[in-house]
Amino acid sequence: MPGLLPFAVLAKTGDRQKLLEQVAAKIDAIADRRTQNNVAASTAILAGLVLEKVLIKRLLRQEIMQESVIYQDIWEEALEKGLQQGLEEGLQQGLQQGATEGEKTLIFRLLNRRLGSLPETVIGQINQLPLPALEELGEALLDFSEIDDLLGWLESHQPE
Repeated sequence: MPGLLPFAVLAKTGDRQKLLEQVAAKIDAIADRRTQNNVAASTAILAGLVLEKVLIKRLLRQEIMQESVIYQDIWEEALEKGLQQGLEEGLQQGLQQGATEGEKTLIFRLLNRRLGSLPETVIGQINQLPLPALEELGEALLDFSEIDDLLGWLESHQPE
């Protein structure tokens, strides 16, 4: 009964490695490829409870396990979870960048209107500011009457 082979690795024995070697040999002898794949994957999962991963990977051929429906299901679930996490992080990062760029655009328009054309060095300093500092600058610029007010503000709010 090949379906019971995965449970053999959980048996009380003095030499679990030897037992896994015997189970691996019996799995290799299974003629039906699909059954062989599924039994190998099930054995690897249960062996992981009592043996080291390196030993399991050495004795149970990974390429056989990868063809298992169990392995593929776990892989698809992990891939889906990874894609979802990546999408969420990417969306969050995109929203953050969009907010920062929008804030910069508004600040530059207001500063140009209030103070005239800005020197490139000042533009570079403003471009280096994080979003919270940009928001502070957006409020502070309402009190600026000349470029020196902006320069003083920038000097006191240099990113660390």
